[in-house]
Amino acid sequence: MNEKRSVDIIQDALFSSSVFKEGGERTLNQSFVPENLEYRSDDIRRISQNFRPLFLLKSGGTEGFSTNLALTGPAGVGKTVTARYTVEHIQNMAGRHHIKLYTDYKNCWTTRTKTSILRSFLRDQFGVASRGFSDEESTDILIRRLNSEQAYLLLILDEISVLPQKDIRGFIHLPEEFGAAHRISLIMISRPTEWKVTLSSMVSQRIADVIQFNPYNYEETRKILEYRAQLAFKTSSISEDIIEMVADICDQTKNLRHGIEIFYRAGRAADQHRMDELTPELIRHAKNDVFPEMRADILEELKTHELFAALSIARRLHHKGITATTIEHSFKNYRIICEEWNVRPNGEAAFRNYLSTLEAIGILGKVTKGVKGRKGVRARLTIHDVPAAVLIERIEVFLDKRFQRV
Repeated sequence: MNEKRSVDIIQDALFSSSVFKEGGERTLNQSFVPENLEYRSDDIRRISQNFRPLFLLKSGGTEGFSTNLALTGPAGVGKTVTARYTVEHIQNMAGRHHIKLYTDYKNCWTTRTKTSILRSFLRDQFGVASRGFSDEESTDILIRRLNSEQAYLLLILDEISVLPQKDIRGFIHLPEEFGAAHRISLIMISRPTEWKVTLSSMVSQRIADVIQFNPYNYEETRKILEYRAQLAFKTSSISEDIIEMVADICDQTKNLRHGIEIFYRAGRAADQHRMDELTPELIRHAKNDVFPEMRADILEELKTHELFAALSIARRLHHKGITATTIEHSFKNYRIICEEWNVRPNGEAAFRNYLSTLEAIGILGKVTKGVKGRKGVRARLTIHDVPAAVLIERIEVFLDKRFQRV
């Protein structure tokens, strides 16, 4: 390929027409906070009310203030965007009232220790290169800086259950360390299973408010996706039918984030194929890409009884309000599924081995702390990231093919 041809290809890739508006692709990033946040007014108000005392302090905050909140709910129901939206506006309001308030957001999947979170905050906000400092030294620097400025810190910790338990306790007790009472507040975000099983008993006495987020209904989902599509795409690039198609997918999974991710991937694919609009086929391909854990080659590698085991858990978790289940419940479902497919079930010991395989490849999550049964602590089974409805659909389609029912 000659140089001119190469340059033409690059130029075309960079400057050819797109289904996205200028800057629209950015609005589908997970970090994007929209200007309008519909259907979360009550949650925004409730979060904000917890910070009323900060604005009632005398002399710009010499008395001190600290509070801890928890936001819980399944994935894709707006916990993170609501927290970031509300905190951004609280910070702006604090500035107008001459209150110095620092804010920061950390996803604990990315920043996995208390030390790394503190170091990154000191670096980004104060320009302090604290690499090599101990946790205590970093904390001491932070506390002295906040005290000297009579400033406050509001820290959002997303997926907080990822942190080691000692680090979670460390953050909860952080305002009390080094004589630094009433300077640091936390908003902790967690999924319901992790909150109930691991976090609640650990921090409940120090939580001012626990706010439960529920999934959006279909009409709310469609309206939000319509708004996000208006921000991202040219009017001619996306139709109402496509928005409704994506809304139907989200209504099944109860996860709005899936729809926004599908928009992003379908838009990118349209640009790559030089198409001027999103099509149903692009949406279907994007849906498959959003759940890579369920790609066909992984299912193909699983044995039939392992598929039955995965299906037994997914069916249980598909019931409304159930976020985790037990081995005993799942084993009963497994035996029923074996009967459906006219296959003789294996024993519980073999079933537990199937669960271990599913856990090893990332389909199954297991939570064991804090849930006590009559015989002590029992394992609780859950599915992370892949919706139960999607798992059920794909396993049943694959089993139909394996048993030649189609």
